[in-house]
Amino acid sequence: MPFDVAPWVAIGALVLAVLPLLSAGAEKEILAVSSADMVERNVPTTVSYVQLTGLAMSIQLPAPGGSARPPYGLLVRDAVGSDQMTVVMTDSDPLQLRVRAVVARVQAMPYSDAAAAAFTARGDASAGLGSGPVLVEASPSSDETVSDISSAAEVATLPNGALVRLPLRLDGEAVAICALADGGCADRVLARGEGVFAQLAHDNEGIPILVQTIAPTSAVAGTWQGAQVRNEDDLGEFAESLPVRAMAGWGRILVLASIQDDPALERDRSWLGPVLLLILSVLLWLGGRVGYPSFRPALEGARGWSRPTVGGTTTESPDESPGRELAEIAVVVSGHGLTTDGRRRHLDETIATLRPADSAESDGRLTAALVLADSSRLVLAAHEAGRLGSVERGDVTSLTGVRPALWAHWYGTDLRMNFASAADRDRAAELISGGGPSVRSSS
Repeated sequence: MPFDVAPWVAIGALVLAVLPLLSAGAEKEILAVSSADMVERNVPTTVSYVQLTGLAMSIQLPAPGGSARPPYGLLVRDAVGSDQMTVVMTDSDPLQLRVRAVVARVQAMPYSDAAAAAFTARGDASAGLGSGPVLVEASPSSDETVSDISSAAEVATLPNGALVRLPLRLDGEAVAICALADGGCADRVLARGEGVFAQLAHDNEGIPILVQTIAPTSAVAGTWQGAQVRNEDDLGEFAESLPVRAMAGWGRILVLASIQDDPALERDRSWLGPVLLLILSVLLWLGGRVGYPSFRPALEGARGWSRPTVGGTTTESPDESPGRELAEIAVVVSGHGLTTDGRRRHLDETIATLRPADSAESDGRLTAALVLADSSRLVLAAHEAGRLGSVERGDVTSLTGVRPALWAHWYGTDLRMNFASAADRDRAAELISGGGPSVRSSS
């Protein structure tokens, strides 16, 4: 009986799918959100873990919830001028946000002397800050090369437009560049959070340098991820506290849920493979239930099948009469076999005609031939090959129904022949067997 591999493939795919899913179930699926999404409540509280990207105020504010929560609370918004803010509870000191690697372009700016004078007059640690190029913070494209430098002193030696990465500590508060110009700042420009700012920074050696940004010092870009925490009362008190009101003004703060930052939280990336395997196993299981195209041998209480005999004399088939030759039989054939000229042919639901083999090609062993549309002939033999192959009688089951079929398989030949009726199949079996008992059906 032919081996039906589909159920075993389904079981294997199911095992391969379930095992990773069991381990992945303990991992986290993190949803990327914005502060606007959070404030507008577009993120259901049923979502356990979120990832928030935006601008945080680098101001030390106590987190809501007291000692049971992380010590600091960050106000994060999508843009400098946005009034929608999300509270992120974190263990990291917000002032540490000002220590970061700055990616910027080296450029000569006419305001550098005026900015240096403003910082010096304000009493900031700007000793040694003179006129010269500044760093303009940039977001380079993926194909641009960024040069890593370790000292602000190297900036003066670089050509204009060079793209560098330098670890810096941004100190004090930024100065709006429009305030350094003769015309000053336009009305409400800074109130809307717009403008360009000059920030005083120091490298690891304490050497000062000017950095131009589009946000003030207190707005630092970052990404935070962690669990959503429902604490409405604590968040309400936090949002109404004097320090938060002084920083946020009339901004809208989400008081339904906040985010508890967990930098070590790992995103689960192993779901797709197991899900695809699970889908494959389900499809294979459904196919096994409804029937993929598969050959099922006919069972008649015995492994061998042949024309019944009485007293050693072979009886006639109902469709035959003495002296009548077996006519041509229409057949749909799939598989592969050898043609009379020795070529190997691969067939897929190909329409052919089954005829008796010519005496010139039979050689006493070939009993039938499949004639294709291009007149090519695939020969079939009456002889048995034992365990190496035989011709089996049965049915092909598929989604479209059940069709009578023969399966001829031996070395170099593996052909499945479908017939219009059981009578045609049995006539074809008689033709291939040469009237002998070589056509079999097995369990």
